Amino acid sequence: RPATVSTAAASQESMIIDIGPALLRAKEAMSDGAGRDGSGSTQIERPAGPLTTSHPCVRHLDVCESRHCWRWVPDARLSALWGELTAEERARVVETHSGGQAVTRFCKEMATQVRLKDCRASDKAKKSLGAVFMLDQHSLSIYKEMFVVAVEQNVPLAINMQVIEAVDGVVQDFCAARRRHEGRELGYRDPRAFPEGSDLWVQYREREHVRLLWMSTMAKVFEIRLLELWEAHHGAEEREAAQQASLRAAMELLALEEGGEDGKGGGADGAAGGGASGSSGAGLKERRKRQKRRKREAAREALGEHKEAIRAAELRATSSRENGGDDIDAEFNRRVLEHLRTRAEEAKRNGPHSQTDRGNAILKTLCEKLKAQLEEEPSSGQ
Repeated sequence: RPATVSTAAASQESMIIDIGPALLRAKEAMSDGAGRDGSGSTQIERPAGPLTTSHPCVRHLDVCESRHCWRWVPDARLSALWGELTAEERARVVETHSGGQAVTRFCKEMATQVRLKDCRASDKAKKSLGAVFMLDQHSLSIYKEMFVVAVEQNVPLAINMQVIEAVDGVVQDFCAARRRHEGRELGYRDPRAFPEGSDLWVQYREREHVRLLWMSTMAKVFEIRLLELWEAHHGAEEREAAQQASLRAAMELLALEEGGEDGKGGGADGAAGGGASGSSGAGLKERRKRQKRRKREAAREALGEHKEAIRAAELRATSSRENGGDDIDAEFNRRVLEHLRTRAEEAKRNGPHSQTDRGNAILKTLCEKLKAQLEEEPSSGQ
């Protein structure tokens, strides 16, 4: 019996999964460059992990890897909206599966977004691995929760290759520990130990590259869904504010034009009363006329730009109607593009490493939660 107890203790010890090294690599890769010298221009060396090291065999993947990243840039209005939503509405935002099957809406949204991505991985890998990832609810759940935490706490979080590597490390460590526990180590090869440049290593890199593509796209789909809800709750208010701004611009232009006409009348009266002011008065009037003219031109330009934007929106609305949509669909598409473009510019200003210490702590918590889920599944099967 003591031997049995000691064997059980040894087996439990073998199941301990150390996620520290993987998370440390992720933290080093994602900590802000400004933390070193305050200038934000310091380059952070890429960690030499199995999924983040450079190699000629995967150079084609490096070209598009940075474009597959998703970043949550803190947005107070969307975070506040999330707090206002009911539990059902929140579940709807991050809905992917129902009854063990991927819901049709999620499949269509993912297909639409992935089709827009320029990925250098092979078409075969993108299609076959994409189907596998859609069924991998364990993998989806941790990235889904990353999105929820980012919006709920409104902290900068990123889904990039460093995060993919950290999560993959948790899964691989668990698989290795489980095989040791069950005595099935023979013939098992940890993909992280594949020789660099080998066919198996390249396949491993391509698989995780495609995982990054799908997981970051999933987060983008959730973000667009949240924007749809914001549009439904507050879109009418913003459209009315835009119309009011257009009306104010038109009124200002009219007031400037009327002021110009009054100036002309005043100039005529002054000429009839005699040339008491002389040439200096004439010069002052001329300067005022030029100033008013410039203001009118500026107002016309501003109003013209607004009208151009309205015409462009009408064209998009027409196109949307031809494809089965309406004016609201076209306006929403425009808002989504503006939102994503603004967030991309903000992320670019902050640099590629926008993760914070708080974000890394959240990532560590989620990885530990994933580890617990993996450990519970085999025991429940027994």
